Amino acid sequence: MQETIEAKTIPAHGLQVTQASDVTSDNIELNADAVVIGSGAGGAIAAYELAKAGKKVVVLEAGPYVPSEKFSEMLAVSMDQLYADHGGQSNSAGDISILQGACVGGSTVVNAALCFRTPDYYLNRWGKEFGLTNLTPKVMLPYFEKVEENLGIAPNKSFETSPGAQLLRGGMKKLNLPEGNAKRNIRNCAMTGFCFAGCKSDRKQSMMVTYLPWAVAYGATIYSDTRVTLILAENDKATGVLAEIVDQQSKTVKSRLKVNAPIVVGAAGPIQMPILLQKSKLANSNGQVGKNFACHPTMSVTGMFEENVDNFRGAAHSLYMDKHVMPGDGSYLLLAA
Repeated sequence: MQETIEAKTIPAHGLQVTQASDVTSDNIELNADAVVIGSGAGGAIAAYELAKAGKKVVVLEAGPYVPSEKFSEMLAVSMDQLYADHGGQSNSAGDISILQGACVGGSTVVNAALCFRTPDYYLNRWGKEFGLTNLTPKVMLPYFEKVEENLGIAPNKSFETSPGAQLLRGGMKKLNLPEGNAKRNIRNCAMTGFCFAGCKSDRKQSMMVTYLPWAVAYGATIYSDTRVTLILAENDKATGVLAEIVDQQSKTVKSRLKVNAPIVVGAAGPIQMPILLQKSKLANSNGQVGKNFACHPTMSVTGMFEENVDNFRGAAHSLYMDKHVMPGDGSYLLLAA
């Protein structure tokens, strides 16, 4: 069943966030039951569940808070406004750009709303190779189902597809390739195609309009413009964090923040969290922190047609083919964009 909280506790629009512009003190110290590093998919859900359980929760987000009415619906502007390194984040070789949200709500604000469950193949493999037997398909199923219902995750409706996807569908049929219908966290999609620039109508069920407001309704506090610099620990057990509240315009440190908390949730993603753990000299007894990173590089193929193809209408992604997605079987996902 979808989460329900009294309507009066959640504003119809906007989110209560402490921003750098709100801070007047040079040093701030907070006491909490839990501090969450990052406000994206992982951090927001953890914050909500902890707050709902009665914990005093503080969420720290390095990026700014940009309410949806300030989304420009222009990708170039959004890159500067909502993405890590203004959209220029890449590996050291510079041959792979890594697009990542850097704002309240994290990458859920700027992604295409695609929501795939972790394949059983990997859950089983993690259990067999790494002992993560608490993440089996059977154990994970109710969690997948709960989040899918809370975020309205469902297959695209036939009218939500794009003209380009229809053309690709014809080609897949000729090649006898199985057709997949993408699932998205959308409610009543306006089909404007601006997913990557932020959903101005709040129809994409990002963390900024779902789990974060729900967490705040249960008493959680959110700080934006706040980059965690160190995880504090005693006797190898986390006790809190140190952070800097940074003015987004001048990039100067406006205040230094310390949060004392016996629970520290690291949810800053596979790029930032290993860096923070290494700086904090934590959780790296096996020397693997920062290694074994995996991502899915994307290559774009564009076709020319005699007729006009207005592919800026409809879902950003709606059609896919995953026949050869598993390791050893080609390992690629074909996706209409």
